[in-house]
Amino acid sequence: MYYCKILSALVFVVFFSSVINNYFSENFLVKKKLARENYNIFLAKYLDNISTIKSNKNFKKFKDNSKYFKKNSEEKEFWDLLKTK
Repeated sequence: MYYCKILSALVFVVFFSSVINNYFSENFLVKKKLARENYNIFLAKYLDNISTIKSNKNFKKFKDNSKYFKKNSEEKEFWDLLKTK
């Protein structure tokens, strides 16, 4: 059990040091910057190629839909009829 702990600690130290060395190296930073620039170019091209829905309708024009809604006067007449009985 003791050897397993030492071995796992050694593996952790080697892995952690290799990650730190590679992450802060100039080669990694250049590759990271290049990948981000390429992704920005890809996104710009992809957004330009997205098709939009064309419509000839004028959505700012007001359309009167009041005939489809209930009138308040009809409700008042109903309650007046109930009161008279």
